[in-house]
Amino acid sequence: MGARFILAVLVGMVSIGLFGFVLYGIVFASLFGANAGSAIGVMKNPPDLLWVGLAHVPFGVLLALVIKWRGATSMGGGAVTGAILGLLMAASYDLSQYGTTHIWALKVTLIDPLITMGMVGASGALVGLALGRSSSTSRELE
Repeated sequence: MGARFILAVLVGMVSIGLFGFVLYGIVFASLFGANAGSAIGVMKNPPDLLWVGLAHVPFGVLLALVIKWRGATSMGGGAVTGAILGLLMAASYDLSQYGTTHIWALKVTLIDPLITMGMVGASGALVGLALGRSSSTSRELE
């Protein structure tokens, strides 16, 4: 595991956190609030950000690994790979969650994978860029 890969993991972790905050904490916060299911007392208020931050570690590693394994080490390749990964992961999780809990309404269950697709696609673009930097720059880091 070289320095370029570690940089890509860090870029993935930070960008997923920032894009997630903007999309889920600001842009779509009212959508999620208005479409909560019948479960009460499920969400922590305020959230424990230590655990939220730690959740970005394996996601950053997974995103960097998938982009590297696919050989999609460019902004475009990383964006497409990240978008596909985000859509499939969120659809799988959200549909399972909808089938087993009362946390969200169906509307959010169907919209969330698209939001996640955008978030992970944007992060994937940055990870792809970090992995695909010029060989002279990467030789300096490795």
